[in-house]
Amino acid sequence: MDTVVKGFKFAAVSAEIKKLGMDRLDFGLIVADAPCVTAGMTTTNRVFAAPVKVTRERLAAGLCRVVVANSGNANACTGDAGMEACLRVGAAVAECLTINDGLVIPMSTGVIGAPFPTERMLKRIPELVEKLSPDAAADFAHAIMTTDTRPKLCSYEGELSTGKFSVLGIAKGAGMIAPNMATMLAVALTDARPSLGFLREVVKRAGTATFNRITIDGDTSTNDTLVVLAGPHVKGPELKTPSDEDTFATVLSAACDSLAEQMVADGEGATKLVRIRVSGAPSESAAAAVAKKVAESPLVKTAFNGEDPNWGRIVAAVGMAGVEFDPAKINLTIGDVPILVNGRMVESDWESPAHAVMTNRDFTVSIDLDAGDAQAEALTMDFSTDYVSINADYRS
Repeated sequence: MDTVVKGFKFAAVSAEIKKLGMDRLDFGLIVADAPCVTAGMTTTNRVFAAPVKVTRERLAAGLCRVVVANSGNANACTGDAGMEACLRVGAAVAECLTINDGLVIPMSTGVIGAPFPTERMLKRIPELVEKLSPDAAADFAHAIMTTDTRPKLCSYEGELSTGKFSVLGIAKGAGMIAPNMATMLAVALTDARPSLGFLREVVKRAGTATFNRITIDGDTSTNDTLVVLAGPHVKGPELKTPSDEDTFATVLSAACDSLAEQMVADGEGATKLVRIRVSGAPSESAAAAVAKKVAESPLVKTAFNGEDPNWGRIVAAVGMAGVEFDPAKINLTIGDVPILVNGRMVESDWESPAHAVMTNRDFTVSIDLDAGDAQAEALTMDFSTDYVSINADYRS
């Protein structure tokens, strides 16, 4: 994968944030050659971290140049001290780069409520800046991992009327994932030059259709953040036509979709990647609500882990979504195996073939409400005993 995108450099070091004496990357930096048009989305959780507050303020200005991120400490529920720490680290990075600190977006992920290790981070900033390289995106991706088992990156290219462009996506997330804009952090970088208004529009659209349609455990984090930085230099291709805008939106959405799928596939203890596909809904929002309710159900997710086609759990979850439909008309399929037709269980043998479908790593559950023409999908994973073990031992 080509992880170089014109106009951006990366670096990562160990600041011993995750654990003292452990030489693991946990402090990362992205620096653009020049200020970028920037848009993003952040958590809707009423309990949000200091870096989220700062990021919201800087996204409002729409112009940023640097992302500074750490893992091991969320800097959430840390009060005034956490806010001061966030601002100090950002200001120190800006000073080292000789730029305005208002151009720095902070991101943090990790344990909630722990004091922020400001001094250890400040000491490593000169080394972090010195290591900046266009080839170090993978290092940054490693530096933001918590319970992730692998870094999450993707690279896409497209062609506008003004020239070729690329999009590089980097993310982390394996638990506390139910974005509503987990612990989710995501950054997309592009050398294309969209307008701020269009970028804000397309980021919201892409984020809603991808990150907001995945769930690992139903928990929306205090730190969820998606930011997109665009056009770090004047030679980048501009969006001149409606076709250019469509192309850019498609490529950015593909990058977001790839990162979202990588998160679910790497979900804590995951053995399954399951797509919940809802059709025949009265509206897209209704279809999305049904898909999310099924995807978040612990009973459904444990059945996925056991490879048990327990359709009663699925239908019960559908009924809890608050969407109007006639249960006597619902159709349910696992893979290509029909189980319910017009609300009634099929007479042919369905259990063995449905179980066979569920032995696969990836499969689809299709639900037709027969109550309209709208459709939506959600992406989820199973709940395994490993999920419980990982989260029971998280702070140990």
